[in-house]
Amino acid sequence: MRAVVDIRPSQDVRSPGSRGFIIDELGHVLTSQQRLGEATSLQVALSDGQTVGASVVARDRLNDIAVLRLANRGLPIIALGDSGALAIGDRVLAAGNGIGSDRAPLAATVLATGAGTGGNLAVDLTPKPAGVGGPLLNHLGEAVGILTDGAHSIGGQQRLTFAVPIDRVKSLLTRVRARAMAEVTSTPEGR
Repeated sequence: MRAVVDIRPSQDVRSPGSRGFIIDELGHVLTSQQRLGEATSLQVALSDGQTVGASVVARDRLNDIAVLRLANRGLPIIALGDSGALAIGDRVLAAGNGIGSDRAPLAATVLATGAGTGGNLAVDLTPKPAGVGGPLLNHLGEAVGILTDGAHSIGGQQRLTFAVPIDRVKSLLTRVRARAMAEVTSTPEGR
């Protein structure tokens, strides 16, 4: 998954960091904001091993979402899907849920689409801290969620990983992209 990236705050090398994924040609990245702390300057490791700088351009702490902008443009992207179209029992992929540099996707089944999960998606995966911030993909390879955290049910039998539905992110992205386009057109090179 070339559009899945690893993110670390520039000033805190001890931070566990998180995963994220590139969503457009402008270099915007979606991730879970909980692991970023208050960092505004970040280092992002691309799938080819290259490290680039990024800045936080929007945060939604209530929904645990952060939008970053990479210094680089024109990188591989993951298209956004429709999380509202998911149903219990649908098969999905948790991309970048592996450990370390392993970005291999893991198959999962949707167990909940909002009821009883605070409006989040729930899938039957063992929670993996390294996967936080990575995308949950539908059968078309589109992002339908952002992996956040997980839990074990009573007795430890049921493993759950939660994801913020991508539909909850779209209004924030509309505002972020409008600001980015305004910046591009207001610069002398963009005219």
